[in-house]
Amino acid sequence: MSFTGSPRVLKRRIASELTRMRLELGWSQAHVAHLMSSSEGRIANLEGQRNLPKPEFLEKLLRIYGHADETEHYLSLLEEAKGNKAAWENIDLTAEPVGLDDYLGLERGASKIEGYESRLVPGLLQTHDYARDVIRGRQRSDSNLDQKIELRTRRQEILTRSEQPVRSWMIVEEQVLDRPVGSSETMRAQLEHLMELGKLDNVQLQVCPTSLGSHPALTAPFTIFHVPIPNDPGLVSVETRIKTIWFDDQAEVDQHVEILNHLRTLALSPEQSHALLGTKRKEYQ
Repeated sequence: MSFTGSPRVLKRRIASELTRMRLELGWSQAHVAHLMSSSEGRIANLEGQRNLPKPEFLEKLLRIYGHADETEHYLSLLEEAKGNKAAWENIDLTAEPVGLDDYLGLERGASKIEGYESRLVPGLLQTHDYARDVIRGRQRSDSNLDQKIELRTRRQEILTRSEQPVRSWMIVEEQVLDRPVGSSETMRAQLEHLMELGKLDNVQLQVCPTSLGSHPALTAPFTIFHVPIPNDPGLVSVETRIKTIWFDDQAEVDQHVEILNHLRTLALSPEQSHALLGTKRKEYQ
């Protein structure tokens, strides 16, 4: 999965990650400005995506935040954010997993992740074995398989971390639960995992029954990322086989939020969905 969409997306990523680093330290923008011998307005403009940092300013900020070892990575993102082309145009898609670390970085910086999936259990909710069979089904060899599974399954840490766990609200089609991925044991464990995740205060899971028929979300699965930046509309990602397409205009995000809110009223309630998961699990005994 590649992370990109536009220089604006990368700019938001830098702002979101730097905001996350500051909040993890419990520091105010004024305190960071003092340490940087800068102004609070400059820090606010950086985190608010109004300005990109100068390379030397970014290097010093990463040192203060304790992330000096990531300087080269963020300088690379900074260069891409200054460009006019979508970053995937310069990515070698034969080197997998392409850009997945960037995608994970955006997930870690999000305050809420919600979306709709019609094909498979969302990656954020997959078990290790389920993820293994999904990845095997998408590639011809087992090259870097363990690395890919580790990268995928460690995403769930954001849902269970002790400090500010990410809120998630996902809606999946009933056919997702009926599609056999791996062995019966794998499917049973996956359904049990979804039931356990659904018990978390910050996780909501709804199932859209097949009997519902057509509805507004059938065009394509999508994920909405809400980031902890004031007045930021968030981002919408739509995954294809070779890249992830990002939408970051207010109108684009609003349209997907409206579709998801409508689907929430059509799908089974979280309680009904939990009961259905229990019924489906018994089919894999």
